[in-house]
Amino acid sequence: MNGFLLVDKPSGISSRGCLDIVRKILNEEKAGHCGTLDPLATGILPISIGEATKFSHFISNQPKKYNVKILFGFETDTGDITGKEIYKAEVKFSIKELTKTLGVFVGKQEQIPPMYSALKKNGKPLYYWARKGVSLKREPRSIEVQDINLKTLKEIKEIEVEISCSKGTYIRALVQSIGRSLNSAATVLELRRTHIGPFNENNLIQLNSSKDFYLECILSSGEALKVFPKIVLSPEETKKIINGLQVDYNARQEKEGIVRLYEEEGSFIGIGSVDSSMKVSPRRLINTQKYSASPSKM
Repeated sequence: MNGFLLVDKPSGISSRGCLDIVRKILNEEKAGHCGTLDPLATGILPISIGEATKFSHFISNQPKKYNVKILFGFETDTGDITGKEIYKAEVKFSIKELTKTLGVFVGKQEQIPPMYSALKKNGKPLYYWARKGVSLKREPRSIEVQDINLKTLKEIKEIEVEISCSKGTYIRALVQSIGRSLNSAATVLELRRTHIGPFNENNLIQLNSSKDFYLECILSSGEALKVFPKIVLSPEETKKIINGLQVDYNARQEKEGIVRLYEEEGSFIGIGSVDSSMKVSPRRLINTQKYSASPSKM
């Protein structure tokens, strides 16, 4: 049993909690989730199963898109509506000021991860320390927000935006920064992840589905990683790659970077990389004694 399930995470449960439910239904211990969602959040949570766990970070590293409802006027310790109110502020800005400020936060920037996050520090996730009342120093991280689109506006205190961003972007921290830049305060009211890499809400399945339905919906690793170019290897090249050796690329692609590797028979065997000398090197390979559940048809 190998591949990915695209689960529609419900609100009120952690990403780990969703993973545990899927493991139980499938009776499969070797599984992981790609890209943590807050307990409040809903939407796309990719679950990797079996050999597909080797490729989880290639999925979680993809750009993401969120629908976010923002409530102005106060901040909470968690950055969302489930937290304790820690600061109140008036809401005096105009729609023009709002739209201008949203534009300021588009682009590359530094962001300090919030204390209520799964990022580990001293061997424990930050939320562990936050719940003990401990605030630790966090180094800023580079992120990129590609777009913030104002979708709806309910008076001025409650808005809905669509945010497209890079991996590692903390939406709650971004919302707080937006509020402060407007000389006000803001918190996340609702959060839904609608896209991750090539996947959108059309790909989703419900968390508490049957085992048979899960098995029908598992995406092969090759299909799940389709954002990367595909290379078909000859039998001789396949043998070299499996043994950890490089093979010549023969100018079959102009750009360097990550590629999907296939045998001539059509079986996906893993992820490789093309370097500046046009050599293909193995990065992560599946167990070559048993291939993915269903070869990609791409």
